[in-house]
Amino acid sequence: MRTGLISGFVVQVIVWLVLCLIGWYALGAVFAAPVGWLAGNLMHGIYPGWVDGFEMHGTQIDLLTGLQLPSAQGAESGRVALLTPEADYLTYGFGLPLMIALFLASGRRKVLFKMLLAMALLLPFTVFSVFFSWLKDVAIVAGPAVAGQVDFGELGRNAIALAYQFGTLILPTLAPIAIWLALDYSVLAPMLQKQGDIVSKD
Repeated sequence: MRTGLISGFVVQVIVWLVLCLIGWYALGAVFAAPVGWLAGNLMHGIYPGWVDGFEMHGTQIDLLTGLQLPSAQGAESGRVALLTPEADYLTYGFGLPLMIALFLASGRRKVLFKMLLAMALLLPFTVFSVFFSWLKDVAIVAGPAVAGQVDFGELGRNAIALAYQFGTLILPTLAPIAIWLALDYSVLAPMLQKQGDIVSKD
């Protein structure tokens, strides 16, 4: 009983997480579609001068731009290559199965409603990650020849690099846990209190 409360919950989360990851991976293209649509239209709305649109290829979301890449050595004269940054939804969306696993492990009432609400709340964070992945490719990875076609400046590039790191390393894990806690803390609080009572009795 000393470890039965929280450890039992953790075991349930792990079991549900494995199952959710399998389903999430199989349906990756379905979950990627709204992320790609929102991120692509957001980029086009903010940078209409050089963003032409986006394309979906399964879980891969490609940004179509009018930014010209330097001509490769030996390339045919007169042909121009355009930059097409790529972002894989699977890299930034893995917080979704984690969040669903947390809700399923809690097993309380209205869990379906909470999961649907949580999925909607998580969507902007995933869009943020994809958005700055594209900007990182444009402003930093593509090099000075491309960076010179957009006006970010050194401060802007530093901000993009920081946002990209945040959107890649922190948000995919932190956001789903924070959303679950906000919507389902009533499940965790009694569990922690009981565990604390057990420890204090020892």
